[in-house]
Amino acid sequence: MSGAGMGAEIEVHNVISLAGRGAVLIGFVRAGAARIGQVTVPLVLGDAAERRLEVIAVDRLSSMEPGGPPVGLAFRNPPHRDDLRRRLPAGSILVLEEPGGPGAGAA
Repeated sequence: MSGAGMGAEIEVHNVISLAGRGAVLIGFVRAGAARIGQVTVPLVLGDAAERRLEVIAVDRLSSMEPGGPPVGLAFRNPPHRDDLRRRLPAGSILVLEEPGGPGAGAA
């Protein structure tokens, strides 16, 4: 992934639940930049139909771990934490795209 406005690749570290936010994905930026308004590639979560999650908050985190800038991502209408954990286990890569980007026709 290269160039501005191209989205981001996040290596998943964990998924937690925060009061008032729901499921929050914790990970490391491997490419690009995570920003509010980006959407995930289509994901199947639990028994629900495939959908995209919209990023509503990007929190920069401090960490002693190596591996790029850690971030916490919160989503609009977040799925259940366990569904997100099953779909995106630690070590997997979450791809974020700009709204209206490739394949954005399906919500």
